[in-house]
Amino acid sequence: MSWLFDDVYEHRAEAQALLARVKQTRRNLKVRYERIDETTWIERNLTPNLLKTTPMNPLSVTRQEAEQAIALYRTAKAAKQESEAQMAEAERIIDAFGRTHLGDFSDGRLELDSGTLALKAGAAKPLKNGRPLPTALRTELAAQLPAAYVRRSCDFAELYGCADKMVRQLLAVNGIEIVREDRFVVL
Repeated sequence: MSWLFDDVYEHRAEAQALLARVKQTRRNLKVRYERIDETTWIERNLTPNLLKTTPMNPLSVTRQEAEQAIALYRTAKAAKQESEAQMAEAERIIDAFGRTHLGDFSDGRLELDSGTLALKAGAAKPLKNGRPLPTALRTELAAQLPAAYVRRSCDFAELYGCADKMVRQLLAVNGIEIVREDRFVVL
């Protein structure tokens, strides 16, 4: 876009006039203007107050304001708890729907009218009798498994979908099942 010289000069004159008005209105303030380059100026405080803290005056708040603040806080806290309960219920419903319609997902996603459900895989972890495996038993299990499945610790993500019959038998003999906590996320 090309501007005529007169238009550019007029805009420059307007900008200079505006800067002069700002300087005039702010001249009582303890500031100075520093020129960075030919088009940039910055404002510096002459009395820098690096750790400027405003002390709270407890006498400046009235009882009525405190009562209103307490009521507002309680209302907001109750609304937050209600919203969190609604979100937890929604997550439970979404999870149940996702598990029953798992076959409808394509590429880990299910398009719905109000959003998209995505399957987010959780970490695989070993359970024994429905409880997480303690560290001592994890170490013992790692010693019994083939080296391909053991790093510094058991690779439970690899064990989750393992088709190796010997590994499955070893897990079954010890009463260990590998579960994964998959979640459904709304996109």
